[in-house]
Amino acid sequence: MRLSVVVITLNEANNLPRLLNSLSGLADDIVVFDSGSTDGTVAIAKAHGARVYPCKWQGWSATKNQANQAALGQWILSLDADEALTTPSKDAIRRHIAGPLQNEKGEWRAGEINRLTRYCGNWVRHSGWHPDWKVRLWPSGAARWEGAIHEQLAFDAPFSVERIAGHIEHHSYPYASDHLQQIERFGKVWAEDQHGQGKHYTMVLALMKVAAQWFKSFVIKRGFLDGCTGWTIARRSAWATWRKHARLRMLQMSGPVEPSRVLIARTDAIGDLVVTLPLVRALKDRFPNVKVDLLVRNYAAPVARQAHGVNRVIEWNSAMAEDPKRRGMEAMRQGRYDVVVHAFPDPSVMQAASRAGIPTRIASGRRWAGIRHSTIQCWDSRKTSGGHEAWHGLRLLLPLGVDSDETFRKQTSLNAPEIQGPVFPLTAPMAAPPILLHPGSNGSAGNWPPDRFAALAVRLAELGHTVGLTGTKEERASFGPHLPPHPRVVDLFGQLDLKELMALQAQSALVVASSTGPLHTAAALGTPCLGLYGKHAPEWPRRWAPLGPSVHICISETLTASGQLELSVEEVLEVCTPLLKTTDLRE
Repeated sequence: MRLSVVVITLNEANNLPRLLNSLSGLADDIVVFDSGSTDGTVAIAKAHGARVYPCKWQGWSATKNQANQAALGQWILSLDADEALTTPSKDAIRRHIAGPLQNEKGEWRAGEINRLTRYCGNWVRHSGWHPDWKVRLWPSGAARWEGAIHEQLAFDAPFSVERIAGHIEHHSYPYASDHLQQIERFGKVWAEDQHGQGKHYTMVLALMKVAAQWFKSFVIKRGFLDGCTGWTIARRSAWATWRKHARLRMLQMSGPVEPSRVLIARTDAIGDLVVTLPLVRALKDRFPNVKVDLLVRNYAAPVARQAHGVNRVIEWNSAMAEDPKRRGMEAMRQGRYDVVVHAFPDPSVMQAASRAGIPTRIASGRRWAGIRHSTIQCWDSRKTSGGHEAWHGLRLLLPLGVDSDETFRKQTSLNAPEIQGPVFPLTAPMAAPPILLHPGSNGSAGNWPPDRFAALAVRLAELGHTVGLTGTKEERASFGPHLPPHPRVVDLFGQLDLKELMALQAQSALVVASSTGPLHTAAALGTPCLGLYGKHAPEWPRRWAPLGPSVHICISETLTASGQLELSVEEVLEVCTPLLKTTDLRE
């Protein structure tokens, strides 16, 4: 074999087909080392003829070196899953590998290729990102990767580097959140590497590096020629420099004093509370003896009381909100907290926590109340970053030394309520487990049209499933004209309180809803759920998708004339079908 292409992967199902298609007619051998993908990456690689090896992640250099050893070709071409070759680069690679492995001086012939990066839909041609020459092609066995991040090739014998025409397309950052997550991931690796080498940086030097990074990217590297994209890259490159030095500083400290009692304040909607619950698990994992309380609105208290790891729930009522200096302060002072995390920037709550004298108060610095009443500010922008709400919430814990990964997306966070007695007399005729459809969202997001919810209920009932329609009495009033008179469709509007609804969700086969609190509770209970979402902010799934082990999303590319989700019943049913048991339930 002449050429082996080597790729390391982890959940690259969105990127891998583009890369593998670009290798058509060039690669004699494709090696994929996968570190535990769960999104179909392995199946995609095998379908394209790649040899796939499961492996344990050992860091970029070590994992790539292990993958290189499996290559069968005389030449190795190392590519990332989010890259793709162009026709000119493929032709130039063919010409390079048609020659000898060594030149007339006996030096290994390595090849470097220019890389063009696409950032949030725009190609970047300046900003220090282009030209971006990378040595990616070399004779097998001639080199190895070294370095914790931004790894480089090291050759054991003399070598020469030849430039290869064309370029590699680098589809690295489709969304801003992808860049922010990489900043955190690379910053963590860099800080741990520097800390292991015993290196120290003063705060003044770190700030100088931050300013220099922005100036280099935007001015020296002519990022201004990339317009708004160049400005964003310069700003976030400077932020990356700050974040990695802040992490190193955190490691160099003896470590934050372990808090004994932490209060997490989230006083808005039910769904917002549920996506904040990963903070509880993260705190418990970092500080096993810490007691974590939740401050929530009255209507969200039944959900908070079912949360994993929560010691106490405080209900923030209207009297506290109207008199935060006295009643709100007294409620917080009784808890004797040493940390409060304001996951939602409620000014009255922040004022009460400050008056209560809680020593460490963490909040967003993008609100005046946060600047005034907190001791530690987080300056992330949530509105347009594309980062998940839970991810942003977890970043509030970084000053405490709590550093979390993406596992929060698949974790449960609620216990199923224990209900005594025949609580569901209306559900007695249901075949267990039922399918629940929740057509309303209390105005929190764009809904799927009620007539399509009704049509889906009938289609599922005709397949032999028992379907329950849940919601409030007010939602029934709007849905009533569409209520299907089918014996397997049960009207539960206004019949269940929140605790009873969660108990029923925990026993259900599937819950289907738009972006709303009950969708989040079902997912957090571990029940399979299907969320119906629009494509764009602010109600987009990248920020507001439910969290749980069995979450599935249908995204509407367009909206109806009335602003509702333009999804057909067939599209939604097609996603529902594989999530349900294949047993025919029809009598």
